[in-house]
Amino acid sequence: MLSIAFTIMFAILLVVLILQWQRGRAAGGRAAGGGLFGGGTTGFVEGTLTVTGVSDQAEQGDKNGDMFCTVSGTIIGPDTPPTDVYGHLVLGAETPWPKIGTDMPVVYKPGKAETSWRFGSLEVPPAA
Repeated sequence: MLSIAFTIMFAILLVVLILQWQRGRAAGGRAAGGGLFGGGTTGFVEGTLTVTGVSDQAEQGDKNGDMFCTVSGTIIGPDTPPTDVYGHLVLGAETPWPKIGTDMPVVYKPGKAETSWRFGSLEVPPAA
């Protein structure tokens, strides 16, 4: 009797997880395809991150010439109060290192800037 109850609870849990996963795809999650970041950008808005802190620049990059940078800053944008955030960038060898006071474009979901922000813009760069 106990094993039947556990089997039913496991089946219900599996159904709930599948429904949540499908809902995430339909709402423009990463698996939805297209757009910026490999997923949809539905509901995202553009803003500006003003850098308030930045890690020291490494003397040299990794085997590909990339360097890793940690920044903190404040996001300002439409319908969102100024929000302090922290994140990481991968910079190519020729990319200038951010400085305190630098403004960088970001996208985020309104009201969720702290957890949904990413570097970049909603504009799709032209194909080369």
